[in-house]
Amino acid sequence: MGKDPKFRSLKGMPDILPEDSACMRWMEERSREIFRLFGFSEIRTPLLEDTRVFTRSIGQDTDIVEKEMYSFTDRGGKSVSLRPEGTASVIRAYIENLASGGTELVKLFYSGPMFRGERPQKGRLRQFHQIGVEIIGGKNPFIDAELIMCLDALLKNLGAGDFKIFINSIGCSGDRKAYTAKLKDYLSPLKEELCENCRRRVQSNVLRVLDCKRPRCRNTVKGAPAITDNLCKDCLDGYSTLKNILYASGIPFDEKPDLVRGLDYYTGTIFEVMHPGLGAQDAVAAGGRYDDLTADMGGPDTGATGFALGVERLMLIMDRSAVDLPSADAVVIPVDEALRADAFRLMVKFRRRGIACEMDHTGRSLKAQMRKANKEGRRFVALLGEDEARKGKVLIKDMSESAQRELAADEAIEFIKEALSVKDG
Repeated sequence: MGKDPKFRSLKGMPDILPEDSACMRWMEERSREIFRLFGFSEIRTPLLEDTRVFTRSIGQDTDIVEKEMYSFTDRGGKSVSLRPEGTASVIRAYIENLASGGTELVKLFYSGPMFRGERPQKGRLRQFHQIGVEIIGGKNPFIDAELIMCLDALLKNLGAGDFKIFINSIGCSGDRKAYTAKLKDYLSPLKEELCENCRRRVQSNVLRVLDCKRPRCRNTVKGAPAITDNLCKDCLDGYSTLKNILYASGIPFDEKPDLVRGLDYYTGTIFEVMHPGLGAQDAVAAGGRYDDLTADMGGPDTGATGFALGVERLMLIMDRSAVDLPSADAVVIPVDEALRADAFRLMVKFRRRGIACEMDHTGRSLKAQMRKANKEGRRFVALLGEDEARKGKVLIKDMSESAQRELAADEAIEFIKEALSVKDG
Protein backbone atom coordinates (compact mmCIF):
# COMPACT_ATOMS: atom_id res chain seq x y z
CA MET A 1 0.00 0.00 0.00
CA GLY A 2 1.18 3.55 -0.68
CA LYS A 3 1.42 6.53 1.65
CA ASP A 4 -1.15 7.09 4.38
CA PRO A 5 -4.50 8.25 2.99
CA LYS A 6 -5.39 11.89 3.45
CA PHE A 7 -8.82 11.02 4.83
CA ARG A 8 -9.82 8.15 7.10
CA SER A 9 -13.14 6.87 8.39
CA LEU A 10 -14.19 8.16 11.80
CA LYS A 11 -13.17 6.13 14.84
CA GLY A 12 -15.69 3.39 15.51
CA MET A 13 -17.35 3.89 12.12
CA PRO A 14 -15.43 1.57 9.79
CA ASP A 15 -16.09 0.89 6.13
CA ILE A 16 -17.94 -2.36 5.49
CA LEU A 17 -15.88 -4.05 2.80
CA PRO A 18 -17.34 -6.44 0.18
CA GLU A 19 -16.88 -9.72 2.07
CA ASP A 20 -18.47 -8.38 5.28
CA SER A 21 -21.13 -6.55 3.29
CA ALA A 22 -22.06 -9.81 1.54
CA CYS A 23 -22.23 -11.53 4.94
CA MET A 24 -24.52 -8.83 6.32
CA ARG A 25 -26.78 -9.07 3.29
CA TRP A 26 -26.95 -12.85 3.70
CA MET A 27 -27.91 -12.39 7.36
CA GLU A 28 -30.68 -9.95 6.43
CA GLU A 29 -32.06 -12.31 3.79
CA ARG A 30 -32.02 -15.31 6.15
CA SER A 31 -33.65 -13.17 8.84
CA ARG A 32 -36.47 -12.26 6.47
CA GLU A 33 -37.15 -15.97 5.94
CA ILE A 34 -37.62 -16.49 9.68
CA PHE A 35 -39.66 -13.32 10.16
CA ARG A 36 -42.00 -14.39 7.36
CA LEU A 37 -42.62 -17.69 9.13
CA PHE A 38 -43.47 -15.82 12.34
CA GLY A 39 -45.74 -13.28 10.65
CA PHE A 40 -43.64 -10.10 10.88
CA SER A 41 -43.76 -7.22 8.39
CA GLU A 42 -40.83 -4.90 7.68
CA ILE A 43 -40.65 -1.29 8.84
CA ARG A 44 -37.96 1.27 7.98
CA THR A 45 -37.66 4.24 10.33
CA PRO A 46 -35.50 7.37 9.85
CA LEU A 47 -31.93 7.52 11.12
CA LEU A 48 -32.66 10.92 12.66
CA GLU A 49 -35.38 11.58 15.24
CA ASP A 50 -36.52 14.31 17.59
CA THR A 51 -34.22 13.87 20.62
CA ARG A 52 -37.25 13.60 22.89
CA VAL A 53 -38.16 10.27 21.25
CA PHE A 54 -35.13 8.78 23.00
CA THR A 55 -34.94 10.81 26.21
CA ARG A 56 -38.62 10.05 26.88
CA SER A 57 -38.32 6.33 26.14
CA ILE A 58 -34.78 5.28 27.04
CA GLY A 59 -34.51 7.44 30.17
CA GLN A 60 -32.52 10.53 31.12
CA ASP A 61 -30.31 8.63 33.60
CA THR A 62 -29.11 5.93 31.20
CA ASP A 63 -25.57 5.86 29.81
CA ILE A 64 -26.96 6.11 26.28
CA VAL A 65 -28.74 9.40 26.89
CA GLU A 66 -26.16 10.85 29.28
CA LYS A 67 -22.99 10.00 27.35
CA GLU A 68 -23.49 8.23 24.04
CA MET A 69 -26.15 9.83 21.83
CA TYR A 70 -25.14 11.83 18.77
CA SER A 71 -27.37 14.88 19.27
CA PHE A 72 -27.29 18.33 17.69
CA THR A 73 -29.51 21.30 16.92
CA ASP A 74 -30.76 21.39 13.34
CA ARG A 75 -31.23 24.50 11.20
CA GLY A 76 -34.74 24.96 12.54
CA GLY A 77 -33.52 25.03 16.15
CA LYS A 78 -34.83 21.54 17.00
CA SER A 79 -32.72 19.09 19.01
CA VAL A 80 -32.36 15.91 16.92
CA SER A 81 -30.42 12.70 17.46
CA LEU A 82 -29.15 9.77 15.42
CA ARG A 83 -31.04 6.72 16.61
CA PRO A 84 -29.07 4.76 19.26
CA GLU A 85 -31.50 1.81 19.16
CA GLY A 86 -34.55 0.70 17.22
CA THR A 87 -37.46 0.26 19.62
CA ALA A 88 -38.21 3.92 20.41
CA SER A 89 -38.37 4.80 16.70
CA VAL A 90 -40.66 1.86 15.95
CA ILE A 91 -43.02 2.80 18.77
CA ARG A 92 -43.05 6.42 17.57
CA ALA A 93 -43.91 5.20 14.06
CA TYR A 94 -46.60 2.88 15.43
CA ILE A 95 -48.29 5.69 17.39
CA GLU A 96 -48.06 8.07 14.44
CA ASN A 97 -49.19 5.71 11.68
CA LEU A 98 -50.48 2.33 12.82
CA ALA A 99 -52.26 2.57 16.18
CA SER A 100 -55.96 1.93 15.66
CA GLY A 101 -57.17 1.67 19.23
CA GLY A 102 -58.11 -1.96 18.66
CA THR A 103 -56.67 -5.15 20.12
CA GLU A 104 -54.93 -6.36 16.94
CA LEU A 105 -51.28 -7.37 17.30
CA VAL A 106 -48.84 -5.43 15.14
CA LYS A 107 -45.68 -7.44 14.39
CA LEU A 108 -42.79 -5.52 12.84
CA PHE A 109 -39.14 -6.18 12.04
CA TYR A 110 -36.32 -3.82 11.09
CA SER A 111 -32.64 -3.82 10.22
CA GLY A 112 -30.11 -1.06 9.83
CA PRO A 113 -27.47 1.16 11.44
CA MET A 114 -27.60 2.60 14.97
CA PHE A 115 -25.25 5.15 16.53
CA ARG A 116 -23.70 5.42 20.00
CA GLY A 117 -20.63 7.40 21.00
CA GLU A 118 -19.17 4.71 23.23
CA ARG A 119 -15.56 3.52 23.39
CA PRO A 120 -15.00 1.25 20.36
CA GLN A 121 -13.95 -2.31 21.17
CA LYS A 122 -14.36 -5.80 19.78
CA GLY A 123 -17.85 -6.08 18.35
CA ARG A 124 -18.88 -2.67 19.75
CA LEU A 125 -18.77 0.23 17.32
CA ARG A 126 -20.07 3.78 17.18
CA GLN A 127 -21.98 2.96 14.03
CA PHE A 128 -23.30 -0.56 14.38
CA HIS A 129 -26.11 -2.59 12.87
CA GLN A 130 -29.08 -4.31 14.43
CA ILE A 131 -31.76 -6.71 13.30
CA GLY A 132 -34.80 -6.55 15.54
CA VAL A 133 -38.50 -7.19 15.97
CA GLU A 134 -41.35 -5.64 17.97
CA ILE A 135 -44.75 -7.12 18.83
CA ILE A 136 -47.12 -4.32 19.84
CA GLY A 137 -50.41 -5.18 21.52
CA GLY A 138 -51.23 -7.75 24.19
CA LYS A 139 -49.54 -8.77 27.45
CA ASN A 140 -49.99 -12.52 27.20
CA PRO A 141 -46.92 -14.63 28.16
CA PHE A 142 -47.55 -16.70 25.02
CA ILE A 143 -46.47 -13.60 23.06
CA ASP A 144 -43.18 -13.53 25.01
CA ALA A 145 -42.71 -17.22 24.30
CA GLU A 146 -43.31 -16.69 20.59
CA LEU A 147 -40.75 -13.88 20.56
CA ILE A 148 -38.07 -15.98 22.28
CA MET A 149 -38.83 -18.89 19.96
CA CYS A 150 -38.38 -16.55 16.99
CA LEU A 151 -35.01 -15.39 18.32
CA ASP A 152 -33.89 -18.98 18.92
CA ALA A 153 -34.87 -19.97 15.35
CA LEU A 154 -33.19 -16.86 13.94
CA LEU A 155 -29.86 -17.47 15.67
CA LYS A 156 -29.84 -21.11 14.60
CA ASN A 157 -30.64 -20.10 11.01
CA LEU A 158 -27.75 -17.63 11.07
CA GLY A 159 -25.25 -20.19 12.34
CA ALA A 160 -24.68 -18.62 15.76
CA GLY A 161 -23.60 -21.95 17.25
CA ASP A 162 -23.12 -22.35 21.00
CA PHE A 163 -25.39 -19.58 22.30
CA LYS A 164 -27.38 -19.57 25.54
CA ILE A 165 -30.66 -17.81 26.32
CA PHE A 166 -30.99 -16.27 29.79
CA ILE A 167 -34.31 -14.95 31.09
CA ASN A 168 -35.55 -12.97 34.06
CA SER A 169 -38.50 -10.80 35.07
CA ILE A 170 -38.22 -7.31 36.54
CA GLY A 171 -41.97 -7.15 37.11
CA CYS A 172 -44.45 -4.41 36.43
CA SER A 173 -43.75 -0.74 37.14
CA GLY A 174 -45.03 -1.17 40.71
CA ASP A 175 -42.76 -4.17 41.33
CA ARG A 176 -39.83 -2.33 39.83
CA LYS A 177 -40.38 0.75 41.98
CA ALA A 178 -40.57 -1.29 45.19
CA TYR A 179 -37.55 -3.40 44.26
CA THR A 180 -35.52 -0.34 43.29
CA ALA A 181 -36.06 1.08 46.79
CA LYS A 182 -35.08 -2.25 48.39
CA LEU A 183 -31.94 -2.57 46.25
CA LYS A 184 -30.94 1.00 47.02
CA ASP A 185 -31.27 0.32 50.75
CA TYR A 186 -29.06 -2.76 50.37
CA LEU A 187 -26.34 -1.06 48.31
CA SER A 188 -26.17 2.36 50.00
CA PRO A 189 -24.04 1.13 52.96
CA LEU A 190 -21.78 -0.71 50.47
CA LYS A 191 -21.15 2.17 48.06
CA GLU A 192 -17.42 2.32 48.83
CA GLU A 193 -17.07 -1.25 47.55
CA LEU A 194 -18.46 -0.24 44.14
CA CYS A 195 -16.73 1.41 41.18
CA GLU A 196 -17.15 5.15 40.74
CA ASN A 197 -19.79 4.73 38.05
CA CYS A 198 -21.88 2.36 40.16
CA ARG A 199 -21.66 4.63 43.19
CA ARG A 200 -23.39 7.26 41.10
CA ARG A 201 -25.88 4.72 39.77
CA VAL A 202 -27.04 3.78 43.28
CA GLN A 203 -28.88 7.10 43.33
CA SER A 204 -29.65 7.66 39.65
CA ASN A 205 -30.36 4.19 38.17
CA VAL A 206 -29.69 1.50 40.75
CA LEU A 207 -30.73 -1.46 38.57
CA ARG A 208 -27.75 -0.76 36.33
CA VAL A 209 -25.42 -1.70 39.21
CA LEU A 210 -26.55 -5.30 38.70
CA ASP A 211 -25.32 -5.10 35.11
CA CYS A 212 -21.79 -3.89 35.88
CA LYS A 213 -19.07 -6.25 34.66
CA ARG A 214 -16.35 -5.10 37.09
CA PRO A 215 -15.37 -8.00 39.45
CA ARG A 216 -15.64 -5.98 42.67
CA CYS A 217 -19.11 -4.74 41.76
CA ARG A 218 -20.19 -8.25 40.77
CA ASN A 219 -18.98 -9.51 44.15
CA THR A 220 -20.76 -6.71 46.04
CA VAL A 221 -24.18 -7.41 44.51
CA LYS A 222 -24.03 -11.18 45.09
CA GLY A 223 -26.01 -10.89 48.31
CA ALA A 224 -28.54 -8.41 46.94
CA PRO A 225 -32.23 -9.37 47.05
CA ALA A 226 -33.48 -11.06 43.89
CA ILE A 227 -36.08 -9.19 41.91
CA THR A 228 -38.01 -12.40 41.19
CA ASP A 229 -38.62 -12.73 44.96
CA ASN A 230 -40.39 -9.37 44.84
CA LEU A 231 -42.90 -9.86 42.03
CA CYS A 232 -46.63 -9.34 42.41
CA LYS A 233 -48.89 -12.34 41.84
CA ASP A 234 -49.81 -11.40 38.25
CA CYS A 235 -46.18 -10.92 37.22
CA LEU A 236 -45.06 -14.10 38.99
CA ASP A 237 -47.84 -16.12 37.34
CA GLY A 238 -47.00 -14.70 33.91
CA TYR A 239 -43.30 -15.46 34.36
CA SER A 240 -44.07 -19.04 35.47
CA THR A 241 -46.36 -19.52 32.48
CA LEU A 242 -43.62 -18.32 30.11
CA LYS A 243 -41.12 -20.79 31.54
CA ASN A 244 -43.61 -23.66 31.21
CA ILE A 245 -44.29 -22.76 27.57
CA LEU A 246 -40.57 -22.68 26.76
CA TYR A 247 -40.02 -26.03 28.51
CA ALA A 248 -42.93 -27.60 26.60
CA SER A 249 -41.67 -26.15 23.30
CA GLY A 250 -38.16 -27.51 23.75
CA ILE A 251 -36.48 -24.08 23.88
CA PRO A 252 -33.45 -24.35 26.21
CA PHE A 253 -32.92 -21.43 28.59
CA ASP A 254 -31.44 -20.56 31.97
CA GLU A 255 -32.76 -18.17 34.59
CA LYS A 256 -30.47 -15.27 35.57
CA PRO A 257 -31.91 -13.46 38.62
CA ASP A 258 -29.49 -10.52 38.33
CA LEU A 259 -30.26 -9.91 34.65
CA VAL A 260 -31.38 -6.34 33.95
CA ARG A 261 -31.60 -4.21 30.83
CA GLY A 262 -29.91 -0.85 30.44
CA LEU A 263 -32.96 1.02 29.11
CA ASP A 264 -35.58 2.43 31.46
CA TYR A 265 -38.60 1.32 29.43
CA TYR A 266 -38.35 -2.41 30.23
CA THR A 267 -40.95 -4.12 32.44
CA GLY A 268 -41.78 -7.77 32.99
CA THR A 269 -39.93 -10.47 31.07
CA ILE A 270 -36.41 -9.65 29.86
CA PHE A 271 -33.80 -11.86 28.23
CA GLU A 272 -30.29 -11.90 26.79
CA VAL A 273 -28.49 -14.30 24.48
CA MET A 274 -24.85 -14.84 25.33
CA HIS A 275 -22.04 -16.56 23.46
CA PRO A 276 -18.70 -17.71 24.94
CA GLY A 277 -16.85 -16.66 21.80
CA LEU A 278 -17.36 -12.97 22.60
CA GLY A 279 -15.39 -12.79 25.84
CA ALA A 280 -16.50 -10.59 28.76
CA GLN A 281 -18.93 -8.59 26.60
CA ASP A 282 -20.71 -11.79 25.59
CA ALA A 283 -24.25 -10.62 24.71
CA VAL A 284 -25.18 -11.09 21.05
CA ALA A 285 -28.92 -10.32 21.36
CA ALA A 286 -31.31 -9.06 24.01
CA GLY A 287 -34.84 -7.85 24.55
CA GLY A 288 -37.92 -8.00 26.68
CA ARG A 289 -41.29 -6.50 27.48
CA TYR A 290 -42.02 -2.77 27.72
CA ASP A 291 -45.72 -2.51 28.46
CA ASP A 292 -45.69 1.15 29.57
CA LEU A 293 -43.68 2.64 26.71
CA THR A 294 -46.46 3.18 24.16
CA ALA A 295 -48.62 5.07 26.64
CA ASP A 296 -45.61 7.00 27.98
CA MET A 297 -44.93 8.23 24.43
CA GLY A 298 -48.52 9.42 23.97
CA GLY A 299 -50.06 6.35 22.37
CA PRO A 300 -52.60 3.76 23.52
CA ASP A 301 -52.07 1.80 26.72
CA THR A 302 -51.05 -1.50 25.16
CA GLY A 303 -48.47 -4.19 25.80
CA ALA A 304 -45.33 -4.51 23.71
CA THR A 305 -42.23 -6.67 23.54
CA GLY A 306 -39.24 -7.08 21.23
CA PHE A 307 -35.59 -7.98 20.73
CA ALA A 308 -32.55 -6.75 18.84
CA LEU A 309 -29.56 -8.68 17.54
CA GLY A 310 -26.12 -7.11 17.10
CA VAL A 311 -25.01 -7.84 13.54
CA GLU A 312 -21.29 -7.08 14.01
CA ARG A 313 -21.19 -9.15 17.19
CA LEU A 314 -22.87 -12.10 15.49
CA MET A 315 -20.41 -11.88 12.60
CA LEU A 316 -17.59 -12.52 15.09
CA ILE A 317 -18.93 -15.92 16.12
CA MET A 318 -21.10 -17.20 13.27
CA ASP A 319 -20.12 -19.99 10.89
CA ARG A 320 -19.42 -18.17 7.63
CA SER A 321 -19.05 -21.34 5.57
CA ALA A 322 -22.77 -21.19 4.73
CA VAL A 323 -22.52 -17.64 3.39
CA ASP A 324 -22.63 -17.51 -0.41
CA LEU A 325 -20.31 -14.72 -1.50
CA PRO A 326 -21.43 -13.09 -4.75
CA SER A 327 -19.46 -14.11 -7.82
CA ALA A 328 -20.05 -14.23 -11.54
CA ASP A 329 -21.38 -17.50 -12.92
CA ALA A 330 -19.05 -17.26 -15.91
CA VAL A 331 -16.08 -15.39 -17.29
CA VAL A 332 -15.50 -14.83 -21.02
CA ILE A 333 -11.88 -14.97 -22.16
CA PRO A 334 -10.76 -14.03 -25.69
CA VAL A 335 -7.75 -16.18 -26.60
CA ASP A 336 -6.54 -13.45 -28.98
CA GLU A 337 -6.75 -9.69 -28.43
CA ALA A 338 -8.30 -9.30 -31.88
CA LEU A 339 -11.35 -11.18 -30.59
CA ARG A 340 -11.96 -8.83 -27.62
CA ALA A 341 -14.94 -7.11 -29.28
CA ASP A 342 -16.52 -10.51 -30.08
CA ALA A 343 -15.93 -11.66 -26.49
CA PHE A 344 -17.49 -8.46 -25.18
CA ARG A 345 -20.63 -9.01 -27.28
CA LEU A 346 -20.82 -12.59 -25.97
CA MET A 347 -20.57 -11.34 -22.36
CA VAL A 348 -23.40 -8.87 -23.00
CA LYS A 349 -25.53 -11.66 -24.49
CA PHE A 350 -24.91 -13.86 -21.44
CA ARG A 351 -25.95 -11.06 -19.08
CA ARG A 352 -29.12 -10.29 -21.02
CA ARG A 353 -30.11 -13.93 -20.64
CA GLY A 354 -29.62 -13.80 -16.84
CA ILE A 355 -26.11 -15.23 -16.51
CA ALA A 356 -23.79 -13.18 -14.28
CA CYS A 357 -20.72 -12.80 -16.44
CA GLU A 358 -17.44 -10.86 -16.52
CA MET A 359 -14.31 -10.50 -18.64
CA ASP A 360 -10.85 -9.14 -17.97
CA HIS A 361 -10.04 -5.57 -19.00
CA THR A 362 -6.53 -5.32 -17.53
CA GLY A 363 -4.50 -7.16 -20.17
CA ARG A 364 -3.78 -10.35 -18.20
CA SER A 365 -2.44 -13.35 -20.09
CA LEU A 366 -4.68 -16.33 -20.84
CA LYS A 367 -2.92 -18.33 -18.14
CA ALA A 368 -3.35 -15.56 -15.58
CA GLN A 369 -7.04 -15.17 -16.44
CA MET A 370 -7.64 -18.90 -16.03
CA ARG A 371 -5.82 -18.85 -12.70
CA LYS A 372 -7.93 -15.90 -11.53
CA ALA A 373 -11.16 -17.61 -12.63
CA ASN A 374 -10.22 -20.69 -10.65
CA LYS A 375 -9.25 -18.68 -7.55
CA GLU A 376 -12.52 -16.75 -7.60
CA GLY A 377 -14.59 -19.91 -7.95
CA ARG A 378 -16.10 -19.19 -11.38
CA ARG A 379 -18.23 -22.13 -12.43
CA PHE A 380 -17.78 -21.63 -16.20
CA VAL A 381 -15.14 -20.18 -18.49
CA ALA A 382 -16.15 -19.29 -22.05
CA LEU A 383 -13.08 -19.35 -24.28
CA LEU A 384 -13.28 -17.64 -27.64
CA GLY A 385 -10.44 -18.48 -30.06
CA GLU A 386 -9.99 -18.14 -33.83
CA ASP A 387 -11.39 -21.61 -34.54
CA GLU A 388 -14.46 -21.04 -32.35
CA ALA A 389 -15.08 -17.59 -33.85
CA ARG A 390 -14.84 -18.94 -37.38
CA LYS A 391 -17.38 -21.67 -36.60
CA GLY A 392 -19.66 -19.33 -34.64
CA LYS A 393 -19.12 -21.29 -31.46
CA VAL A 394 -17.56 -20.93 -28.00
CA LEU A 395 -15.59 -23.39 -25.87
CA ILE A 396 -17.31 -23.81 -22.47
CA LYS A 397 -15.16 -25.15 -19.63
CA ASP A 398 -17.04 -26.42 -16.58
CA MET A 399 -14.52 -25.74 -13.81
CA SER A 400 -16.35 -27.94 -11.30
CA GLU A 401 -15.96 -31.02 -13.52
CA SER A 402 -12.82 -30.12 -15.49
CA ALA A 403 -14.89 -30.82 -18.61
CA GLN A 404 -15.33 -28.75 -21.75
CA ARG A 405 -17.56 -28.66 -24.81
CA GLU A 406 -17.87 -26.58 -27.95
CA LEU A 407 -21.30 -24.98 -28.34
CA ALA A 408 -23.07 -22.25 -30.24
CA ALA A 409 -23.71 -19.14 -28.14
CA ASP A 410 -27.42 -19.90 -27.60
CA GLU A 411 -26.64 -23.52 -26.78
CA ALA A 412 -23.97 -22.39 -24.31
CA ILE A 413 -26.45 -20.10 -22.61
CA GLU A 414 -29.03 -22.87 -22.19
CA PHE A 415 -26.38 -25.32 -21.01
CA ILE A 416 -25.06 -22.90 -18.35
CA LYS A 417 -28.54 -21.89 -17.18
CA GLU A 418 -29.62 -25.52 -16.82
CA ALA A 419 -26.45 -26.42 -14.92
CA LEU A 420 -26.90 -23.46 -12.57
CA SER A 421 -30.56 -24.30 -11.92
CA VAL A 422 -29.63 -27.88 -11.00
CA LYS A 423 -26.98 -26.55 -8.61
CA ASP A 424 -29.38 -24.07 -7.01
CA GLY A 425 -32.05 -26.74 -6.65
